[in-house]
Amino acid sequence: MKKAILFRSGAYGDALVITPAVRRLKELGYYTILYGSKRSKEIFENNPYLDEYILHKTDLQGEELENFWKELKDMCKGEDRFINFSESIECNAALHPINPNYNYTKKERFELCNRNYYDVTEEWAGLEGCQKLPELYFTDGEVLETKKHLKSDHINILWQLSGSGRQKVYPWSDYVIGELLKNFENIHIITTGDERCQLLESVEDKQITNLSGRIPARIAMCLTQFVDLVISPDTGMLHASGCYETPKIGLLGHTTRTNITKYFINDYSLEAQAACSPCFRLIYDHEIQCPRDFITHAAWCMSEGISPERLYGRIVSCIGEKARARRPVSIPA
Repeated sequence: MKKAILFRSGAYGDALVITPAVRRLKELGYYTILYGSKRSKEIFENNPYLDEYILHKTDLQGEELENFWKELKDMCKGEDRFINFSESIECNAALHPINPNYNYTKKERFELCNRNYYDVTEEWAGLEGCQKLPELYFTDGEVLETKKHLKSDHINILWQLSGSGRQKVYPWSDYVIGELLKNFENIHIITTGDERCQLLESVEDKQITNLSGRIPARIAMCLTQFVDLVISPDTGMLHASGCYETPKIGLLGHTTRTNITKYFINDYSLEAQAACSPCFRLIYDHEIQCPRDFITHAAWCMSEGISPERLYGRIVSCIGEKARARRPVSIPA
């Protein structure tokens, strides 16, 4: 049987973006093998289109990593394929500081990088006919565990508090959540993120369930199919919501809807309206790479680019007639 050996290290979002390619390879008759990280392993649990998962040694760098890729390629004979997804997005739609195009003008970067990640991945793999939505597969037990966190008589809103960097933290979350709870009596906010996000969580009350660092990532991602609305920066949770028809609001600072949510169903994402955004840049050192708001200490695109009034209005328009107002509520323009 012909085999397809794939390599993709990285975080949850990186793995979700390649799920359509894995599915397509399986449809074409390949025995699919993926070398990846612990996080990508979580994404591919129970995936019927992946035959074998091998945990990659993440300490390999530089020449050692290059030699490892060569070994994988040498394992392929005849109709076999080796697809290395490393830098598939990083060098095509998100710019690394070591690349000269990182310092292109904003217009030049827009022309180069305003491309959908799922389209780019399909082209990188040399495949045609890939679906353009990510996929997740959960066990019945995981679904039962997930549903314990929902309130059946409320509008359940999953709020992902942060991604992997400052440009993926929305500093006005507390303010917007407070306004929602003040104005509507049947809102239930579920906050998610890693343990560090506990610093961003509101005081827990009967209308807030704080789950950051308290539940497995798969349970958090499973929630995206059962809640009424997902709010998330450009991170793995937003891609997880793309698996489902759940309404979603992506908070996009350095990226665009074209990049991330172009194909997602019921997408109501907001792009930052800031002079620096979208920059399409990978941010590793926020002190020197990213303009910062001196009041919130958040990235400028997230603090000034998406006003709390704008987000609040988008949320109210999404929850619509389901929301029970405590008093007459006006929606900001």
